[in-house]
Amino acid sequence: MDSMRKLMKRVCPLLATLAFLAFAETAAAHAQSEVMVSLGRGTDDADIDVIRLAYRRTLASDARWWVPTLVEFGGGIWRVPDFGGTTQRLDLHATPVWRADFARTYVEGGIGAYMLSHTINNNTTHLATSFEFGSHAGAGLRLGTRGETRVGIALQHLSNAGIKQPNGGVNFMLVTASFPL
Repeated sequence: MDSMRKLMKRVCPLLATLAFLAFAETAAAHAQSEVMVSLGRGTDDADIDVIRLAYRRTLASDARWWVPTLVEFGGGIWRVPDFGGTTQRLDLHATPVWRADFARTYVEGGIGAYMLSHTINNNTTHLATSFEFGSHAGAGLRLGTRGETRVGIALQHLSNAGIKQPNGGVNFMLVTASFPL
């Protein structure tokens, strides 16, 4: 339990910094916000389902490729088989996202931090820590007169990057929809 507290002391400042960066833009930047809903199913274990709601905010534009284009803050509810039966898990996350828009399509990817309400340990999925790293890659269509509404698919991987064993991780196939605020 002490190791989890130490980890939280490191993670909380990171999440606070990401939040500050997301909201520290000047009013002249006219950052656009959106809300995103994701529905997912485990690719390795089809008994794991997730639904997430996220707030996304566009960051100030920068010509450097390595600067994220938006930041995402959200939470989700998981349905997870466990040795004691099917249970629920909750997650909170913060993810910098790199997105490229084209005429009617987009591609994106992100790497962020996730905090789960409980670890997961069943026959196929082992997440030994509540703190996980999440990465995703996705693509989709831009709808509406200005392409402001998006629908897409993404592949996501969560694991603890070897912080504690076992580190089996979990993969999701997600269907996403985002709407401007």
